[in-house]
Amino acid sequence: MSTSPTARLFQRTTRLDFLHGLGIAIQQRSVAMVHLQKRLAAVSLLHHRVQPLPPPEDAEARRSALAAAVSAFVSEHALDADRTFVVLPRASTLLSRLSLPEAAKNDLQQVLEFEIDRLLPLSRDEVYYDTIVREAGGKLDVLVISVPRRVVAEVLAALEQADIRARSVAISPAAILDFLRYTTKEDDEHAVALVEDGAGVEFDYVARGTLIASHLVRGEEVASAPQISRLVSQESMAAGAAPGAVKVYAWRVPGSDGSPPVLDPELLASGTELLQRATSALSVPDDFAATATPSLVPAIGAALGAVREGSADVNLLPAEERRSMEEGAPLLTFLCAALLVLVTSVWIVSAVVKDHRIAGELHQELSDLEPTVRSVHRNEEDAKAINEKLRILTQGDRRRIALVLKELSEVVPKDAYLTTFRFRSGKVELEGFAQSASDLVPMLERSPYFKNAQFTSPVTKVQDNQERFSLATEIEE
Repeated sequence: MSTSPTARLFQRTTRLDFLHGLGIAIQQRSVAMVHLQKRLAAVSLLHHRVQPLPPPEDAEARRSALAAAVSAFVSEHALDADRTFVVLPRASTLLSRLSLPEAAKNDLQQVLEFEIDRLLPLSRDEVYYDTIVREAGGKLDVLVISVPRRVVAEVLAALEQADIRARSVAISPAAILDFLRYTTKEDDEHAVALVEDGAGVEFDYVARGTLIASHLVRGEEVASAPQISRLVSQESMAAGAAPGAVKVYAWRVPGSDGSPPVLDPELLASGTELLQRATSALSVPDDFAATATPSLVPAIGAALGAVREGSADVNLLPAEERRSMEEGAPLLTFLCAALLVLVTSVWIVSAVVKDHRIAGELHQELSDLEPTVRSVHRNEEDAKAINEKLRILTQGDRRRIALVLKELSEVVPKDAYLTTFRFRSGKVELEGFAQSASDLVPMLERSPYFKNAQFTSPVTKVQDNQERFSLATEIEE
């Protein structure tokens, strides 16, 4: 979605601040730290560092190393760490997708409370979760982000050893989204980030100012340019973009075991190109280009959130554990607010005078339109009569739909579930997840109620060996 220049100006005005922000991106074998300073609308990157960490399996040593790294970074530069934002690696999170009617927007929290146990493999008491919501084609596409509470507790415990309390805990894809949005002037940019971290590769697709998709893929799935293009094409088609319009950035997180990179070294150079975008959007030290690595990208994104320049708005901490994000607006913001009130008052007074004059004209026009209104009312009564006849004629369709639903409940296996069901023009469209999506087509073909079943989009692998499918079948007359 694009933002008008006026909306951009208003947004920038409301974000004028004097703040310091510390962004900490915890990765599989390293931690990246960035310190940002904000003066009004100008943001400066003052300090940065990437420090190795023990592997996640060595929890105690990892916690101690993380605390020591953060403590040393803060002490060495005498940082104000009051606004600390942390992002966790993609490998520690589970992402689920939920498609809802647009009418559910006002009751989204209640719907999530109802659906969360079905979406997550763990009990809700064992996870923290948050959402990224986008509107697409009259639907709400809800990306549910969840992290086990024990993972968050280990990170918070390490930070407490360094005398730091985090205000926000998010995930790497959300921080990458914040970085991309801040460092580009195009709201409709389509970009993919491939992050090789340990044994897996993080695949993040960002478009129209939001996170469209995020997956963990095996190294062999992105080992060649055609494989990467195929993954990009699948997501870009769903996002309504040509694959060639999607910019792919890739980098390898430090701390690997010394094995050669899975991703093409030429492609890895694009990660440096992405990092260079920070030099035009931020004030950076003179040695930044020589000392910085692309693994700082999520840490910069986290720090941008800490200085109120983020857009993902993801925080996995529960409400009772969050610290207040706004301690009070600066003086300049109050002055801008006072000016806005004055302009608004003048506008309201002028509008009242103008409305008084227009009211007389409207009264005369309403008198002239009264005969036409009476005619419309008569037509409305005729329309109601016709609609009643149509209701009687189409009652059979509802019975037919009930039979179709009953048949689907018997045909679809118990290890599959649907997220979308559409019935129109004699066809049924289904979307959902199954252990083996390819088995659904012959099952539907064997039913006396369906024919010509076929997939409408490629089947994709998701978490827990599930396959995401989208198919359509005609209904036998």
